[in-house]
Amino acid sequence: MEPWDGVWHAFAFAVPESARAARDALRDALTGLGAAAVQGGLYVTPNAIGPYVRARAAELGLPEALTCLSTRDLAVGAATDPPALAARLWPLPEIAARYEALHALARSGAGAAEGPVAGPAQAVALAAAFSAAMVPDPLLPPELLPRPWAGATARAAAAAAWDRLAAGAPAGGPRLFRLYGEALA
Repeated sequence: MEPWDGVWHAFAFAVPESARAARDALRDALTGLGAAAVQGGLYVTPNAIGPYVRARAAELGLPEALTCLSTRDLAVGAATDPPALAARLWPLPEIAARYEALHALARSGAGAAEGPVAGPAQAVALAAAFSAAMVPDPLLPPELLPRPWAGATARAAAAAAWDRLAAGAPAGGPRLFRLYGEALA
């Protein structure tokens, strides 16, 4: 993975109440892509998601309502240090707690080498914990995350557990193994 280039990508929009559904959908797209709200109608992320945001704004009929910009100079209140900004804008402790739960599950009966023979219940539990951890994760660059970051170790443990689960599945395995196997790879 390449180091973060230090660029923050910001997105601002002003959509009237009469287009509330479109405004909410644009907000959902931004947060779904990992952007964080700085304040009403202003979102920021260290990831270059501009093409996706502009495409979604166009789909919603809001291309003229969206402003996109990039900067290396971001201050939110008194916070200017990139890791401090990340800690202020994203719920990193909650995300880390989900990863810690995934890590614990991956090391337990859900595929642990010393655990019981893996079955569909363990696969479903591991897939659910993986989704619960990944969905709210904005996938910030390592430079912005606390060290050590629970996500890195949890994803590695989950990938190893998943490999053990898949190895015990019948040839071809259920679709669940293919879907999450690709995601964990």
